[in-house]
Amino acid sequence: MSRLTDEKEWYLSLFLVMIVLSALFVMSVNKISIWGEEEVDYNAENKIVNLSKWTVRQKIGQMTIALARNDNGPFLKKLNIGGVFMPAKKSPWSFIGNTELYQTNFTTVPLFITTDLEGCINPFETFKPFPPVKEVKTIREARELGIEHGRILNELGFNMNFAPVVDLEDKIWRCRTFTGTPEEITGKSIAYIEGLQSQGIIATSKHYPGQTLNINDPHKYKVVANITKVDLMPFYQSMNSDVGALMINHLIVSGEVDSKSKPACASPEIINELKTDYPGLIITDDIQMLGLKKHYVNEEQMYIDLFKTDNDMIIYLTRNVDSIYKMVLAVENGVMRGEISEVRLDNSVEKILKAKNITVVY
Repeated sequence: MSRLTDEKEWYLSLFLVMIVLSALFVMSVNKISIWGEEEVDYNAENKIVNLSKWTVRQKIGQMTIALARNDNGPFLKKLNIGGVFMPAKKSPWSFIGNTELYQTNFTTVPLFITTDLEGCINPFETFKPFPPVKEVKTIREARELGIEHGRILNELGFNMNFAPVVDLEDKIWRCRTFTGTPEEITGKSIAYIEGLQSQGIIATSKHYPGQTLNINDPHKYKVVANITKVDLMPFYQSMNSDVGALMINHLIVSGEVDSKSKPACASPEIINELKTDYPGLIITDDIQMLGLKKHYVNEEQMYIDLFKTDNDMIIYLTRNVDSIYKMVLAVENGVMRGEISEVRLDNSVEKILKAKNITVVY
């Protein structure tokens, strides 16, 4: 009798465990409904957004660029993500299918569809080879390369490219920057930007304020650098030439610009100064990089600093959508506590939507 009771209890325990596991599975599948946001206010016919009807959470999502994966689209739509980064694929049809999928099914507001077609990095290399920029000898060649890059990006459904790299040297990869004197590099960079943007693709000068590829790989290491006037020259010239976006690096810098012992992308001194002279989009480098993360003991504080600082968009290419949701909640709580101004979010979201040719009303 005792043995029978033990077996019943064992089967009952197993049954309960199965119920719990099933419930957890259903919850993970339906996490999108747990996250639950209302439909974003967007008049697709007239391309108008009434920003006063957006929640804080929706605004934070619009300021985020996430990794595009086929299994995360519905989650990104629910979070009102503003842009996606498309990694390399083997065929043009794979790119076209994915860019159309995200713009049609996985968003309400049109997305920035982005990639890294720059330097020695070519996500289209299996079907469309390009020379590395270190082989570009003249300003004319740089403009032609920008036009050629812009055409293929446009054909495949992209509207933003994280290029050109306008750092003056690349001692780490040795192929991501134009070569020559600082003046020649600046001239080639401007010509490339003009060519790229002539095809309807937003160009991104990176990685402000420079020295990003010279000392240690910021993907792996915390990096400190001294910035000179010469380092800044190609960035200022590209801003004067109406480059659509500027990407900020994770280096702790001093010299001509001073990040006050913080990574540049989390430094009000760096970002606020840029905002006074530059009307384009200010975008962080990928915040998964250890050059940024090693500066913070508390990841939530990192999120707060990045949004408190006047960045317009945050690149977060994590494969785990829970991490993005965690960031959104941390920043939302920061707004509720008064650490981050909602007006500051509104200003960035308005810039983002304007860059997407969407009219904002309140």
